[in-house]
Amino acid sequence: MTPQAAWRLQQMIKASGWPLAPEAFAPGAHYSAKLEGGLVPFHWACQHGKDSLVKHMIEHGANVQDRTERGVSMLALALESKSFQTVMPLIDQLKAEAAPLPSDELKQRLLKTFSVGHVNLRNRIKQTIRDWESIQKK
Repeated sequence: MTPQAAWRLQQMIKASGWPLAPEAFAPGAHYSAKLEGGLVPFHWACQHGKDSLVKHMIEHGANVQDRTERGVSMLALALESKSFQTVMPLIDQLKAEAAPLPSDELKQRLLKTFSVGHVNLRNRIKQTIRDWESIQKK
């Protein structure tokens, strides 16, 4: 990692409000490992809508098909944040991995969450789900 990239990562971590050591987000770190206090970096970033950290971790190998101890998917956690910018990189990676489609209930929550606000968000979610469904049919 270049010094400039390392500096950007440090700034992104500081801005996120992450309460533990920044090493949890270093390239090659195990992003789904439980740290002190039970925090799991990837789970925390998804649930809190930290889109830059989520993108960073996906680029560096985070498991987008991971689940919490309660069985909650990363997509469902990200949806809790109501951040379109956090949800879409997860969906894009899930599609790229040809991961199973979300449940009908989760699809409905996605559509409902992004039906408020800009029309393009709901349309993009609808199209993305259709694309994902067609990938599954192949």
